[in-house]
Amino acid sequence: MIQITGLTKVYRRGRPPALLDLTFDTRPGMVTALLGAEDAGKSTALRLMVELECGQGITLFDGRTYRRLRRPEREVGVLLPPGHGMAGHPGRRARSHLRMLAGAVGVPGRRADELLEQTRLASVAEHRLRSFSPGMHRRLALAAALLGDPGTLLLDCPTEELSPRNVEWFHSFLRSFAVAGGTVLVTTRTPQEASVLADRVITLDQGRLIADQPVTEFRRTRLHPEVAVRGPQMARLADLLTEQGAQVRRDGGVGIAVSGVGRTEIGELAYRHGILLHELADRVVEQPVAHPTLPAASGRSGHVQLRGPATALVGAAAPSQAQAPSQAQAASQAQTPTAPRQHDAPTTVLPPLFRLERPGGLPDQVSATAPAPAPTPALSPDHRSE
Repeated sequence: MIQITGLTKVYRRGRPPALLDLTFDTRPGMVTALLGAEDAGKSTALRLMVELECGQGITLFDGRTYRRLRRPEREVGVLLPPGHGMAGHPGRRARSHLRMLAGAVGVPGRRADELLEQTRLASVAEHRLRSFSPGMHRRLALAAALLGDPGTLLLDCPTEELSPRNVEWFHSFLRSFAVAGGTVLVTTRTPQEASVLADRVITLDQGRLIADQPVTEFRRTRLHPEVAVRGPQMARLADLLTEQGAQVRRDGGVGIAVSGVGRTEIGELAYRHGILLHELADRVVEQPVAHPTLPAASGRSGHVQLRGPATALVGAAAPSQAQAPSQAQAASQAQTPTAPRQHDAPTTVLPPLFRLERPGGLPDQVSATAPAPAPTPALSPDHRSE
């Protein structure tokens, strides 16, 4: 089991954090997917978990941090993409490369041969790594992560830029690992892959966790099935589909995307009306996730910043010195009985791009009406503006 609490990473002061207060856990027997765009913070999270980067927060693997694991390679297998795309030195042979790593981990050489069989690399075990395809390099890297027979796998986009055949193999292998009782945490950029591979999907955006869902709820709320149709007579077909209650939107120059009608019905309708089709395929598209609403201004009492064409500040702004009443007005107001204080503070409408900064906090009450601007009499030294 992996427990992640408060992972935070800031690379440069004054810039948004790469990761902010990421908290979740993963359980044995499940595949958990970290989903997000390229700069969402997925890789940063994995590097913080295994302490390859310094940051805030803590990650526990069965109650211990990665550094306190006696033999971390025996408990946690890590697959991070290398910078040059290869699993090892291009001149090495696959078998010798894996046996060298087995010696470093402290496992017998036969473990390397077993993993070459499991990853379907036994037939190319004597080939040099420079001749390997991207999919073969990725399988060899997975075999290296499994040398210590760990119970937990951390994989950073293991299927990115691989062929569909290799993607299918990776999915099957990871699902089998989880079914056998292992814990799998994998990152991905595509919602479709997350919906197929994972049991639980955690969505990141700009370093923040915005959704944590079981895969069934994720499919229902984030994925939308539709039919992609292309051909030379899409305008006519769109009219016919709209008459039947389908939702049609334009998709590229000569295509449409149809929702609410199945692919078979679309094909039959086009055939009956003699409409030529070049493409008719089912697909799944992502629906944008609803972001949590952030407050317009922080609750700090020492600094208030207001922007907008007509910003209303309730019970938080005092009249400016230009609008301050004169001494005569103040004396006349002092003779007038003070109205009882209302529970609801009045509203003062501020001019556009109003900016108020003060260190002393917000006043308790503001006058409901500000005096009209008038020629200001000469101010005494006590009333000079600072």
